Amino acid sequence: MAKILSCKAILRKEPQYMATRCNFIKDAFDSCFSRKWIMKTAEDVGLLQRKRKVDVVAFFWTIVLGFGTGVHRTIAEMRRLFESSTGVKLVVSSFYDRFTPQLCRFLKEAVAYACEHLSEPMEKLKGNLSGFRDLVIADSTVFRLHDMLGNVYKARRNRHYDSAMKVHVVTSVLGRSPKSVLLSSERTWDGKQLRIGPWVKGKLLLFDMGYFSYSLFERVGRNDGFFITRLKDNANPKILFSHRAHRGRCKPIETQKLRSILSRLKRKVIDVQIEVVVKRRAYLGEQSKATKTFRLVGVMNEETGKHHLYVTNVPPAKLSAGDVARTYAARWGVELLFKQLKSHFRIHDIPSRKRHVVEALVYAAILTLVLSRALLFAMRRRLKIPIKRTPEQRWAAVFQSVATSLLQLLITRPARGLAPAWEMLEKFLAHEILDPNRHRTLRLNYGKA
Repeated sequence: MAKILSCKAILRKEPQYMATRCNFIKDAFDSCFSRKWIMKTAEDVGLLQRKRKVDVVAFFWTIVLGFGTGVHRTIAEMRRLFESSTGVKLVVSSFYDRFTPQLCRFLKEAVAYACEHLSEPMEKLKGNLSGFRDLVIADSTVFRLHDMLGNVYKARRNRHYDSAMKVHVVTSVLGRSPKSVLLSSERTWDGKQLRIGPWVKGKLLLFDMGYFSYSLFERVGRNDGFFITRLKDNANPKILFSHRAHRGRCKPIETQKLRSILSRLKRKVIDVQIEVVVKRRAYLGEQSKATKTFRLVGVMNEETGKHHLYVTNVPPAKLSAGDVARTYAARWGVELLFKQLKSHFRIHDIPSRKRHVVEALVYAAILTLVLSRALLFAMRRRLKIPIKRTPEQRWAAVFQSVATSLLQLLITRPARGLAPAWEMLEKFLAHEILDPNRHRTLRLNYGKA
């Protein structure tokens, strides 16, 4: 096992930490989006039609690093940041005119590229989860938009405003980037945005009751995937048999409906096989039904005396009832992702009423998160620091504070003579990446069930 260096040791052992001449921070960014990829994609979507005063690569980095971490979150601030970093003076309208539908398509392509190439886990799951290829979480977050967008992004009917966007994210807890990102109105049902296919094979999916659908569960199993979710309050499946043997004069529960006996059950753990009716998609005007079985797990909450109920297709041999409940708790990982997007990269703060500008800025905030995590993973590998010493929420704040410096170093021309500045930034990040509260307990359940 490689020895883990403390922060002071990192700075003191200069040859061990900074012996190479290559700039690993810049390499981490280039590994995500190289200059060649940016130029080619910009040309393919029609963003780059001819050489102009504005360098499309510098423009890309300004949007991604300037808007998501900016103080005032305005396009005017981005323009000033672009001018101060590149030395290129622009007419105000010239910069604004570049926020076009082509720019939106370009940033959407960048998000899709990140989802395809950067979403695979960088480490393997450990403990009882080692039998799965990956732990994947699906969830969504909602934020308000300008009311003039109400015809495209409709808010729910009980809102006091007209327009709201829902961002659907599927992410790996150990990956650098989300696996998919979809935008829709708030009224869209979450289950429609979770596209199940061969990619789920061998992976364990976690999602909340907003995705609850027996047909969705069936599609996950049909593609050799696994899932865990909470049971809806109005669901009343039939119990077939119990996976656990109970001592004493326990009440028989086979062939009974769950809700008819749940209030009378005193056992702390329920682990049974249930039978449900799956309604499949309509074909030629007819909808077929099928009977399927799933596993239901219940773990009693000591404070309330009620069971937390989960539905899964993971067999007891893979995860015990307690492991199912503990693994589902790892859903906090996607909540942390949304918290970073809103608190540090302010995805909900969109100063525009134009659809293509709003979508472009949402994609830009997601790309800021992707780059932040890519650099975090690079720092962890370089310094050989474990996850528990580098909490992502702390790192997001650190990244936000250095984003402007990163932008200026990335796009300043000529690039010669910047080595001291890169080195100073590298030392600062090496110092700040470590959580000073060494003994703080972090919720990192996904590494061991």
